[in-house]
Amino acid sequence: MKAVILAGGFGTRLRPLSSTRPKPMIPVLGKPNLQYLLESLEKIQEIDEIILSVHYMRGEIREFIDEKMADYPKTIRFVNDPMPLETGGALKNVEDYVDGDFLVIYGDVFTNFDFRELIKAHKENDGLITVAVTKVYDPEKYGVVELDDDGRVTHFEEKPHRPRTNLVDAGIYMVNKKVLEEIPKNKEVYFEREVLPKYVARGLVYAHKIPRGYYWIDLGTPDDLFYAHQVAMDEIAKENGYFVIKEGAEVPEDVEIQGPVYIDEGVKIGHGVKIKAYTYIGPNTVVEDRAYFKRAILIGNDIVRERSEIKDSILGEGVVVGKNVILKETAVVGDYAKIYDNLVIYGAKVLPWKKVEEYEAYIKIKLDPTKVRPGVTPDRCPLGLPECIYTKFKAIAGEKPPCDECIENQWLF
Repeated sequence: MKAVILAGGFGTRLRPLSSTRPKPMIPVLGKPNLQYLLESLEKIQEIDEIILSVHYMRGEIREFIDEKMADYPKTIRFVNDPMPLETGGALKNVEDYVDGDFLVIYGDVFTNFDFRELIKAHKENDGLITVAVTKVYDPEKYGVVELDDDGRVTHFEEKPHRPRTNLVDAGIYMVNKKVLEEIPKNKEVYFEREVLPKYVARGLVYAHKIPRGYYWIDLGTPDDLFYAHQVAMDEIAKENGYFVIKEGAEVPEDVEIQGPVYIDEGVKIGHGVKIKAYTYIGPNTVVEDRAYFKRAILIGNDIVRERSEIKDSILGEGVVVGKNVILKETAVVGDYAKIYDNLVIYGAKVLPWKKVEEYEAYIKIKLDPTKVRPGVTPDRCPLGLPECIYTKFKAIAGEKPPCDECIENQWLF
């Protein structure tokens, strides 16, 4: 049996982290999500070949497989999409390499689900597609699934405004090759919107509920990445205690740790540092004295100068954070960016290699995006920033209004 991992997406909502790495290479506790998927597939004897459907930054994925997964016991085949084909078009592009029933996994799914359960369920029904489904709190973000008593999917709707259930498509499928016959070649086709509903209407789609003991997360946004780290740390805490300090890490006795916390290998922590719950500090990171972290993710090789505070924020690889800097409210800093001393950054996205030298360039206004346009900027800062800083921000907004792409991606200037 073949397993197909769809790994060609752009990961737009994860920018700027996905600006320098493909979406399946987004790391959780220092390990790319693709590696978690490959390790899960390694345990399934029926699967003899993994097909990676790639497009965006495919060289990064190939380099990772060649260097880090050289000893992987199963065959890994790369299939390049000539253009962005979306999920259905990407599956059509692997048609020549699969036969019979095959497993499909979206590359942004972070889960410990045993895929053998889905394979078994598919063999026991008479459908052409069996979809793994799970319950979530916010179903309007996903494909919502309705079932009958036999597990047959009776209705499927992608991202409905008023979901009728909280059972959603988990991005894991068993698919029969016959399904690919009706998908046009070299065209953008959405599997969820254009293929699945068609077969649901024919009564050929079944569902398998992921049991409660497994976790499932769609790594689509920075908030999802926070949640994935939280889940992963909770899992580790069950067996290894509330904090992990890897070999070679230097953590003085006066460092205050409130777990779950994960400090990776080669990290050097200064004196008087406070590290609060759900913080991950990636390998070879240097943290100077009296820094503060809470629910922070540092991917690795970062430098955090003294007395800086990082809360509910993500640092890409090789980021330098100056002295007395405050990063809060889901700020995301791209790889190798530099934040100068004494800056406050709330909820912004900083591009890779960017040098941030002034407050106003990276303040995200948490209102309707159109309200940051000149003439309608709020008189008072909705984030409670000092008036002097907000005045400078409004002055810049008047000279250079943000373009539509900046608004869409929550970047100002």
